[in-house]
Amino acid sequence: MSIRPSITSAFARLSLSRGLQTTAPLPPPTTPLPPSDIPFASSSSSSSSSAIASSSSNVLSHLPPIIPSSSSSTSNVKLPKSTKEALDLIESQSTENKGRYLITRLYSRNYLLHSKDILTLPQLKPIQPIGTQLNLTKILELGSRDYSIRSNASIAKKLKSNMSNWKEKKLSNFENIPKGLVECKLTILEHTKSPLERILKKKRRKGYKKTIEHKQGYTRLRVGDIIINGGKEGVSSI
Repeated sequence: MSIRPSITSAFARLSLSRGLQTTAPLPPPTTPLPPSDIPFASSSSSSSSSAIASSSSNVLSHLPPIIPSSSSSTSNVKLPKSTKEALDLIESQSTENKGRYLITRLYSRNYLLHSKDILTLPQLKPIQPIGTQLNLTKILELGSRDYSIRSNASIAKKLKSNMSNWKEKKLSNFENIPKGLVECKLTILEHTKSPLERILKKKRRKGYKKTIEHKQGYTRLRVGDIIINGGKEGVSSI
């Protein structure tokens, strides 16, 4: 006659075995540890030191290079004293189609643009034919990697102080970069619309129910080359 174990004892043994499995020691590491910083004795041979140097270089090969301190990097940057010098420095770091950026204001918003970018805006009115070129007039900032020329309107605090009514976004005094300093054209690529949107209007206990269908129109433009004009002698200093 065989005696069958109870269910409670079987669960107790199962939980005990699981607990022993989870509390088992971890296996030893398989990856080698990096060498220590303790200097070796003078009696060590050159072959062992070269082997240690090669192993340490292999261990540290995946790490990024050391970044120089901010004080040394800022001391090497030449600060321009006039707009002409700033334009020369920007031209030395960039070209008309690479390395330059603009911050311009369109539809009460600031946009950061580079050459050959595609810009999508609410539909321009009146609708212009495809291929039409438009000139940018409200340019707030022109720059390259290390240098830039900016107006007071590119700073958010000063832009807000110049607004007569912040909620309506009306400007009393809007300062741009002087005209003739930089030139950039936008080419119209297409006029498109968003997917169909259905908006349901309903009033409770009034029997009023209405569905409004809407497609928002957009205009896509291509940003052209950012050209710095050559007449820099007549530009006043900022």
